[in-house]
Amino acid sequence: MLSEMCLAATARRAMDLGFQVILAHDAHATYDVPPGPGGSQRVPAHMAARAAEWSLGDEIVLVGTVDEIGFEPALARAG
Repeated sequence: MLSEMCLAATARRAMDLGFQVILAHDAHATYDVPPGPGGSQRVPAHMAARAAEWSLGDEIVLVGTVDEIGFEPALARAG
């Protein structure tokens, strides 16, 4: 998913619904942001992705890789 668009919107909605959001740094990406008006410089994709993570604030759990996220089967939680 594109970091600053779909991912950020989905994470914000999940938080609004009361879900805990865990985001793996290596599980999203984006494109370079092209130069803007007034001579602003291009923003490299890795920096745009990091800014998208930061924009979600302290309400998310940010981990480095998907390997750091463990999932329990639904039955294990219910029992």
